[in-house]
Amino acid sequence: MLTIAICDDNPQFAKILAKKINSLCAHNLPERVDCQIAPIFGSAENVLQFLQTQAIHILFLDIDMPKINGFKLAEYLCKHYPETIIIFVSSYEEFVYSSFEYCPFRFLRKSHLEQELPITFQKVIEKYLSDNEMITVLSTEGEQILRTKDIIFIEGQKNYFMIYTTAAKNYKCRGTMDFANQLVCQYDFFRIHAAYIVNEEHIDSIDNGGYVKMKNGKIIDISKRRMPAFKEAYMQFIRRRFFKQ
Repeated sequence: MLTIAICDDNPQFAKILAKKINSLCAHNLPERVDCQIAPIFGSAENVLQFLQTQAIHILFLDIDMPKINGFKLAEYLCKHYPETIIIFVSSYEEFVYSSFEYCPFRFLRKSHLEQELPITFQKVIEKYLSDNEMITVLSTEGEQILRTKDIIFIEGQKNYFMIYTTAAKNYKCRGTMDFANQLVCQYDFFRIHAAYIVNEEHIDSIDNGGYVKMKNGKIIDISKRRMPAFKEAYMQFIRRRFFKQ
């Protein structure tokens, strides 16, 4: 069951947003997705209380709120409820760049809700579905079914490749890096080096010196010849995440 929630201390705007989301759910969700709209939350505290008993898969989150603002709540959710997809909703466009630190899926401008919400809804549903995409690999321990979003990076080792995951569980699989790349290339992965494929979701930063830092702290060299294509692919990934294309 997909649960969508809204947190905004402006009840009038929250009701408008909820009505639009309900309409999109009724007409634009794939048939295989069951959805429920959680009660509208007027504060971060209400969200945290709800999360003690139920999951929130997609959260439309206001930034400018009293006591605990949207950034503080997003920071907490990233650490304790990383499965929650956050979409910031704000009247203050200058917050968009500050919001990147909290890894939201997108940033919606309240003044452009009519234009931006439908495409954002479509993309976030695509992300929700892709987050639950599975690949099957044959490791030295037997057949493994892995969520693509849980893969941080893949490293080639002679006739094998190692899959490193967010659960700190690694899988050694027989095969070439070309084969590994075929498994994940349709998702947000990029082969930055002959021996490395990274999940763009897990990139912390890119250094012009020729390496990428992953969110788990791993530093990986980027091949010089792959750097231009990688930078372009990553910029496209960022645009898809934050802007309405």
